Amino acid sequence: MTAVESPTGHDSVHGRPPAGHGRYTLDGDAEVESRIERDQRLIAAAVQAAVPAHVFRALVLMGGYGRGEGGYRRRDGLPEPYNDYDYFVVVAHADRAQRKHLVEALAHQARALESKVGVEVDFALLREERLPRAEYSLMNAEMLWGHQVIAGDPQVLRTMPAMPFGSLPLAEFTRLMLNRGALLLMNQQRLAQGGTLRPAERAILFKYLLKAVLACGDARLAGNRCYDPAYATKRRLLRALDWPGQASFMGLYDLAWEHKFHPDETRFANADAAQWQQRLIALWLETLAWLEQQRLGQPIGDWTAYCAPAPPKGQGGRDWGGLRNLALTVRDLGPLMPLRQPRWSLRYPRERLIGALPLLLAHPGMATTPALAAALALPLDTPWSAAAARLLRLWGRYA
Repeated sequence: MTAVESPTGHDSVHGRPPAGHGRYTLDGDAEVESRIERDQRLIAAAVQAAVPAHVFRALVLMGGYGRGEGGYRRRDGLPEPYNDYDYFVVVAHADRAQRKHLVEALAHQARALESKVGVEVDFALLREERLPRAEYSLMNAEMLWGHQVIAGDPQVLRTMPAMPFGSLPLAEFTRLMLNRGALLLMNQQRLAQGGTLRPAERAILFKYLLKAVLACGDARLAGNRCYDPAYATKRRLLRALDWPGQASFMGLYDLAWEHKFHPDETRFANADAAQWQQRLIALWLETLAWLEQQRLGQPIGDWTAYCAPAPPKGQGGRDWGGLRNLALTVRDLGPLMPLRQPRWSLRYPRERLIGALPLLLAHPGMATTPALAAALALPLDTPWSAAAARLLRLWGRYA
């Protein structure tokens, strides 16, 4: 089975095809591409075995491999993937009970597949009947621009609306910064435990650090209204910009870029993980403050003031009204929250996380302040570790 680039008419930016058109990696040879193709056949067979034929529409590979920008490495001379395999499983006319069953079945398949392909496998359900009303988001825009249909209808996404990158709200990149900042928070949790990092832990920690660097680059491009999804173009555009600290940042970015496509954990075998973490937290905070200044038209000088319902964080989209946000707050934080925190309760819950995360990263180990307690619906003086765990639990729902 050969993966097919979906001819939706959306796979372009300013008329150009995706960077890795027809490929899984940026520069992998035939052996590398064949290895990843083999994984796709294995995964497609597992999905089609788990999803009844009458509801299955397509298996869509997204992310780096879907764009032709996946990373790889060699172990004992043989190629293997480095990045996760991320998929949408498109289904049609499946009722709620069927979808719940499919989510469970696909999660089981994902766990079994990970031991076979060597990287994490992630499946999310996508309902075909909802495609014409798909959210205008960075994730969806990048999927339309560069994806591969591994099995099923090669034109399954054709009903999705066009999603030009130039018109994406800057709040989409605030959301990206939240997602990468949450990885930094996971790093901080591990470092707070003390002890020597095992090689696998060190590899994950530095992977998360470098993901944060790449996200900061995306935020800089978006704030300068020149975002492009292709990594080779991103690097060229970042070099053409000018801001204080750019030269230092580009050194980090080049390292992160190289590690994304040609990972080598030995680069960081002797690095001081805590110092790297502090450096990346500082970069993340600086970049988020700059991005939010571009989005809001006013400086962000105080993370305590930012950790409040106002300024708004731009999350929730056009379909999320105050009543729906109130219902989500009651469901996830308890029925008394609308009385205790009426202003927060009318905001989409992701806004709480965006407000709280800078404080947690800027002050690791601190007791919970009133602003942080309100954002995360926690008692005052909750330990930092419990507040961090609370944020990450909510992030798992609202990433």
